[in-house]
Amino acid sequence: MKIKMLFMMMCVAGLAGLCTAQPLSPGQDKLMAKRAAQVDAYRKLTEEIKGLQINSTTYVRDFIAESDQINSSFSEFIKGLKVDGQPRYMPDGTCEVDVKVTLQQVMQCLKRINLDYPDPKRTRMSFDQMGQYTKKTVYTATGVGLPPSQKPESMAPKGTDMKTAGIPGWENVTPQGRLLAERAALTDARRNLAETVKGLKVTGNTYVRDFVVLNDQIQTSLNTFINGIKEDGPYRYLPDGISEVDVEVTIQDVVKQLNTLRTHYYAGFPPQSVFHDVTFEKIIDWGPPKMIKATGNGAVPPKGYLRGKPAASSASTGEAQSALPSWAGQSARATGTGVPREGEAGTAARLNTERAAEAVARRNLVEKVYGVHIDATTTVRDYITVNDQVRTQVDQFLAGANIVGEPRVMPDGSIEVELEIPLEGLWQIVSGSTVAQGEGE
Repeated sequence: MKIKMLFMMMCVAGLAGLCTAQPLSPGQDKLMAKRAAQVDAYRKLTEEIKGLQINSTTYVRDFIAESDQINSSFSEFIKGLKVDGQPRYMPDGTCEVDVKVTLQQVMQCLKRINLDYPDPKRTRMSFDQMGQYTKKTVYTATGVGLPPSQKPESMAPKGTDMKTAGIPGWENVTPQGRLLAERAALTDARRNLAETVKGLKVTGNTYVRDFVVLNDQIQTSLNTFINGIKEDGPYRYLPDGISEVDVEVTIQDVVKQLNTLRTHYYAGFPPQSVFHDVTFEKIIDWGPPKMIKATGNGAVPPKGYLRGKPAASSASTGEAQSALPSWAGQSARATGTGVPREGEAGTAARLNTERAAEAVARRNLVEKVYGVHIDATTTVRDYITVNDQVRTQVDQFLAGANIVGEPRVMPDGSIEVELEIPLEGLWQIVSGSTVAQGEGE
């Protein structure tokens, strides 16, 4: 009997192996691509919904994280949403689908889960008030999926991405590689847009970033707003596997969002708050045109190529890659510490301390970058002392350093700020200038 059972199991395993070895039909390929796109759309929609506020201090993500049962019920709700419209199949075989949900549906789902899994420790929660914290009533996410035949491990050398065919540097890029580059470009564009928004002036000496740093919830809400902004126009595919995309938002929408945040987070706050009576409409007088735009870039990662590496578009490209120093692929980081001014307290003290910490971090970052060795005997400092043009370019490059994470408040009241900047841009400045000097000689 045991021998018979073992024989049957071996037969089943053999049949399974034969089934998996057989190529999928075009219809099966499209169905698998659609399913992958749905999973991607569900993931994006879940992240957006988790960022919604239930009340002034609680987000949907906080409610979902209370228990595995609540999380499972919420996941079942998301997976039960149907595709909005028809799937869109691209020439390269990828599939795009839209999944839509209304705020009313989300509130009903949360109410039902709350009834199914009551918790005596949980304060009485009214999900109906969610409508007070957002004017957006419909949420849509677009998912992108690849059919099994388009996955890198199953693609033949000729199975490159039709969307980028003929573009130098994209010869061996898979559809998955293109999607990863597009996703990186969109993330970069949103990050750049956030920096522009935070740099808008509210008054003569106050910026939006000063308002944002007051409260982690304000920071989270603004990030959720920025991450909800979609790409403006098609992606552009530059040589050497770089994707580029634009995002934009009207300054009126920014003002509306900031006013909403102030109203919610300062309800009941002490009147002495420096932003309690600020009129964000003044941004229109200080800021750029009514439309704020930002561009992001993303590169195809090594796993996005058919043979695990990019195709060299020319001999010079290969030479440049081989000459690239190891530090050019790294990032420089520096930390700065700010100390509160004597006799200063409250919000103003925190803002001034963070600014001081950032200023120190920038000075430290400059020293670190200036000490980078271009070759065995020459540092960046040595190089820029004899070339004013390069000094200007390096200074502009360093101005693009970004704050890593949130400022850290120390037990003694001091604040630490960490800055980071990729060194690839520095190598482009230095190497380009070196070539120019060589040609001049």
